[in-house]
Amino acid sequence: MKYPTKADLFVILLLIAACLYPLTAKNGSTGKKSLFLLIGQKQYEIPFEDGIIDLNSKYNVNMILEIKDKKARFIKSDCPDKLCIKYGWVNNCAEMAVCVPNKAAVQIKCEKNGNIDAISR
Repeated sequence: MKYPTKADLFVILLLIAACLYPLTAKNGSTGKKSLFLLIGQKQYEIPFEDGIIDLNSKYNVNMILEIKDKKARFIKSDCPDKLCIKYGWVNNCAEMAVCVPNKAAVQIKCEKNGNIDAISR
């Protein structure tokens, strides 16, 4: 039986490292975070300040949004399944919590650093 040489082991380790690199690499969206509220076809930018926002008074949607430590979540909604509340905190770039019955969503968008996306890196 022929055993692997040092060169074979080096190639195997190099291939494993190449496969694991995309899992640990940052995706280039590490810039400034912005919080957006989408209601129907309209999009509103919300200040990323700690607090609780009653969406009924300003946007005519019976929901309450909590913002804390650069994270956001729905804490009250009149939808039947409450899936938007069960989703929990939204804190990563391009992450979104959606309430389909109310046609509302909260999303975090980040500025991109350069023209490189996660795939071309």
